Amino acid sequence: MSDHIHRSHVRVSSGFSEIASDYDDAVRFNVEGAQRLVTSIPPGEYDRILDVGCGTGFSTRAAIDRFSPSHVTAVDPAEGMLEQFRARFADTTDVQIDIVKADVESMPVPEASYDLVISSMAYHWFPHKWEAAKAMARAMKPGAVVAILMSGRGGEQAYRDVISNIEPINYRWLGAFDGNLRNCEEMDDYLTGAGLEPIDVWMETRTRYVPVEAYMERMRVVAGHMIGDQSEADVADYVAKIEAELRRRSGPRGWRYEFAKLFALARKPG
Repeated sequence: MSDHIHRSHVRVSSGFSEIASDYDDAVRFNVEGAQRLVTSIPPGEYDRILDVGCGTGFSTRAAIDRFSPSHVTAVDPAEGMLEQFRARFADTTDVQIDIVKADVESMPVPEASYDLVISSMAYHWFPHKWEAAKAMARAMKPGAVVAILMSGRGGEQAYRDVISNIEPINYRWLGAFDGNLRNCEEMDDYLTGAGLEPIDVWMETRTRYVPVEAYMERMRVVAGHMIGDQSEADVADYVAKIEAELRRRSGPRGWRYEFAKLFALARKPG
């Protein structure tokens, strides 16, 4: 891993640790997306489940509720997120849950051991997406299913227009969109490149209206760590400029934006 990619990955992990306690409240649409992802998984017996980038555990909860597995392994590199995960499942006794602090590429999980692998709203943060797909495929039993939800290309254009016109232009923040987001064709390539057989890959784009303060809180929680290495004063000034421009462009229903979610289902041959 290059120094630049390593620093970026560390920034992501530490950033999510810092905001973990605020995460679920700020991203209720991600929670709903995870529920739709789990609902889309083909019916079957999924006794052993691996959740990659488990975060606070809302996708794990949805998978347990639907499939009643006996064993779940939850993997995430952010300790703050894992603390929230532990709290969510502190009273869970009907399923064995192993919690692993690790990156997707280096996760110490047994090969060919899981009936279902899920990853909800984490894949766009993986620095090496080809290798991430291969790591997930290695953990799958023959015939197992992988279900992925990530941010897709094409969303947040109105926000990108705003930040591209604020001086000085923050190219790291602006480039984070193109650097992390993917489309259906790219996801299909990752899956087939990992030796998996795509079942379905699709995109959902939704238009939403929210109060500016709610949108700013969401961006702080999910991507504030991408603004860059600036002083607190510079970050506060930059964020204030963004908020002022969002308010200027908002209508009576609030800030209008589009968000794209990319869903993918695939099966391991065998």
